[in-house]
Amino acid sequence: MMYKRSILIVYLYLLLCPGTKTLAQNGDTVAMYGVMETVEVVSRRIRHANEANAGARVTHLSPGILQANKTRSLAELLTDYTSVYIKSLGTGALSTASFRGANPAQTKVNWNGINITPPLSGTFDFSQIPVFFTDNIDLYYGGSYVKNGSGAIGGSVNLFTDTDWRQGTSGRALAEYGSYNTYTAGGQVNITGKRSAFKTRLYYQHSDNDYTYLNKVLTNTPFREKRKDARYSQSGAMQEGYFRLSPHTRLTAIAWYQENARRLPQPLGVVNRSHEEQKETNFRGYVGLDFNRGTHALHIKAAWLYFDQTYNIRYDGELFDPKGNRNSSKTGQGIADYSYTPFTTLILNTTLTYSHDLIRVSSYIDIDSSKYTLDNIEYDIPEAEPPFRHHRNVLSWQTAALWIPTAWMMLNGQYMFEHNDSRSVSTWSAGMVFNLWKKKLQLKGSMAYNYRFPSMNDMYWRPGGNPEVKPEKGYSYDASLAYRKKIHEYLLINAEVSGYLMYIDDWILWLPKDGNQWIWTPQNKRNVRSCGIELYGKATFHFQDFESSLSGNFNWSQSRTRKKQHPDDNSCMKQIPYVPRFKWNLHWNCNYKKAFFSWQMTYIGRRFITTDESYATDPYQVHNLLAGYRFMFRNGMQLTPQVRIDNIFDTYYESTQYYPMPLRNGLLSLMLEF
Repeated sequence: MMYKRSILIVYLYLLLCPGTKTLAQNGDTVAMYGVMETVEVVSRRIRHANEANAGARVTHLSPGILQANKTRSLAELLTDYTSVYIKSLGTGALSTASFRGANPAQTKVNWNGINITPPLSGTFDFSQIPVFFTDNIDLYYGGSYVKNGSGAIGGSVNLFTDTDWRQGTSGRALAEYGSYNTYTAGGQVNITGKRSAFKTRLYYQHSDNDYTYLNKVLTNTPFREKRKDARYSQSGAMQEGYFRLSPHTRLTAIAWYQENARRLPQPLGVVNRSHEEQKETNFRGYVGLDFNRGTHALHIKAAWLYFDQTYNIRYDGELFDPKGNRNSSKTGQGIADYSYTPFTTLILNTTLTYSHDLIRVSSYIDIDSSKYTLDNIEYDIPEAEPPFRHHRNVLSWQTAALWIPTAWMMLNGQYMFEHNDSRSVSTWSAGMVFNLWKKKLQLKGSMAYNYRFPSMNDMYWRPGGNPEVKPEKGYSYDASLAYRKKIHEYLLINAEVSGYLMYIDDWILWLPKDGNQWIWTPQNKRNVRSCGIELYGKATFHFQDFESSLSGNFNWSQSRTRKKQHPDDNSCMKQIPYVPRFKWNLHWNCNYKKAFFSWQMTYIGRRFITTDESYATDPYQVHNLLAGYRFMFRNGMQLTPQVRIDNIFDTYYESTQYYPMPLRNGLLSLMLEF
């Protein structure tokens, strides 16, 4: 009954307080310092040619939202502010994103137009990226975003860095301390001249992460205990340089270094003498040249990406402490993007992309002849296999057209051909936008065909990799109706409702190889149909020194297998594991003079654990509060203390079965701006 009441609340709210923005409209944003700013559903200035992706659903997370959540991870941000479902193993632990019932591996992540999804796993861990390192975030839903290659069957997350070119020196310093000995320090300095600008960011975060939870597994009576082996830390630095070479030409150079280390806790109910930890090192280098003059625009990008991951395991008694399984990848990417505008109503675009991946995999195997004994229990001592190396080359060509035949119509089409090693694919998308009723009402629609090539792990993991596994492919269709109106000079309301349908074939599953439970291999075994409804609403009120907004997202998703693999297959027409049918969130923000306050609530419906829907995790609601005050000084400096309380009602919940999330916890932060 909980989710039925939740649906009713969301429905009534959206009926009374709708909200959205129209395509390619910069629009008004409510200046809510330190509080969540508006989530623009489609609008952001069109950076390059047809990036608006006419007809598709696009969510823009405004700088105001990012400002209020600088010390949080992308996983936490997407959970609280979007309809995307984040599956997490706990705070600071592996967190993956699922768009519209698709697999996390079917989500693509781009940084300034460069694909940064790890080539080894093919799955992005959103817990490892602090919001601190990005200035704008766009989310594309469905497979329509084909500009930078295949892979985004479910959707894509696009991160951007930028500068505002206001001359002078400015910056900010932040410090935060909270529950579980969690502390964060960060700093940013901006030096901007007439023709050049530099931005330096430094960040460090640590948490013992020993939060208290209710253990409901080992006994019939739940009892409180502390999380063990969950400590994590992350640090990073980013150096940006922006140069105006001429009135028409801009050069951008960015270096981004990041280190992450974390313990890997065991699920509840598992008693193990082993202690696992994982360390990751990332380096991302980017150079971009942008030329815009008249009807021509040329954007050239190059990037070098390095990823290194080390897995260690230690047993009680320190009897075995290896250097670890080590996997690494080196990626070089180059992009040439050209746009031509022969008429004000037509934009033509073509893009050529080349990527080269080099992976190195080192793993351990169990050797029966090498053993040790502890407490009369015999353990195998793993020994290292020789490292495995593999090269992969990917070349893609994309062309697109954006046409505005009338003031009330916009059409968009894209086609991409991609050659991945010895295999080739073609993808496409088409969309349309109709502005109706004095542009207050907007009708949008799109359809697309997209691919996802198997990851390097899918093909070459030892043991079990399958070089013959086929790419996943999917069709997607969506339509939406958006409404925007300024009721009064004090009140602005927006609303958008979207419906979608996706078919995904050759879905890759890891299954026992020839019945051998010790060796699993990827196989194309699942065909999925996903359909759903997404709602967004926002009401913004402004009167003199008082500003307030109420906004929300609602998502209903039905993602089911549609074919039987064998006569006794009980998964047919059943919900995909760990895809909730319902997710919604609400946000209430207030800003009076220099004080601000916000309340945020997220609801996640039950998620089936088994393919036959025989067992599911419980639904849950989590409420968070944020409050703060701005102190302004005559020299222009600004000091902002704020307090954040998460899970204020002390709700026990699990995002992933047997991995409990924290109960009530708090953070106190201080930000100095100059």
